[in-house]
Amino acid sequence: MPATGVPAAPAGQPLAQHTGYLLIKLGEVTLAIAERALAPLNLRARHFNVMTMVAADITLSQQDLSGQLGLDPTIMVALVDDLERRGFLRRERSQKDRRRYVLQLTPAGQRTLQRALTVIEEAESKLLAPLNSHEAGLLQELAGRLLAPHWPPRHT
Repeated sequence: MPATGVPAAPAGQPLAQHTGYLLIKLGEVTLAIAERALAPLNLRARHFNVMTMVAADITLSQQDLSGQLGLDPTIMVALVDDLERRGFLRRERSQKDRRRYVLQLTPAGQRTLQRALTVIEEAESKLLAPLNSHEAGLLQELAGRLLAPHWPPRHT
């Protein structure tokens, strides 16, 4: 049992001895929590991911975003179409390359993203409640280090 007094895994759960399984399960649980938190905003986690990335980089094209998020281009088209239809996102011709379209959040998309960030932060806080602030920071640092060699390259 860890120092917190909370058991690390259910007794008799043989897969809990495998870090990979625990990480996969944590990802599944985290996704489910995010989906529930975003549901009142009529958003899915993938919508949130797209909107967050677009807000962070106004030069992203649909293709860039597909690569950054590791999503199949056909899924990305459907997500962008949905967000555009809902008035949260728009495609604009790139000023640098007129053959290319970049993605921009609309004012409604920016407002919705701010609400989504709030509910995601609240959900993440509840998920991480069993950890103290040092442990939560360490978890983020370690996850980032493990994922660093696997992140897709940034677009140019």
